[in-house]
Amino acid sequence: MKNKVLNILAWVFGLRFSGLVSLANIAEGTHEDSITKLADAALTDRHLLVKFGSDADHIAVNGASDDPLGVCNDEPSAAEREANVIILGVSHNTVLMVASEAITAGERVYTAASGKVQDEPSAAGTYYCVGRALNAASTDGDEIEVEPCFPIALVVA
Repeated sequence: MKNKVLNILAWVFGLRFSGLVSLANIAEGTHEDSITKLADAALTDRHLLVKFGSDADHIAVNGASDDPLGVCNDEPSAAEREANVIILGVSHNTVLMVASEAITAGERVYTAASGKVQDEPSAAGTYYCVGRALNAASTDGDEIEVEPCFPIALVVA
């Protein structure tokens, strides 16, 4: 009777059964919208752009010319603390980001210093477009809602 019940459950859940329950971790190593990383150092604010840190398992605050990995919606209080990172270009949701200046709704936003975003930069350098602002920011430090995209390099000469 026990084997018959297990066989029925295995059939219902699509598992192959030969006396022992066998499970498949088909999603192992994949992530839908976010990933957990360790912080290289404490992050003082949430919703900052981050990049790969000291290695592939760590994150650090993104600079203006750094290629960002995503947005950290956690605030790890020290190095080696876990932090959630929303990966740019794969998220199905809007994302909060921190503005470094006034930004008009509808403008494309680009990497800025200290993990923040700015409107289209005019100073020479390489920046990355990370999305479009869905609401306005009036000053440095305002949180804005952004429709994120995969980072696209912009070289200003």
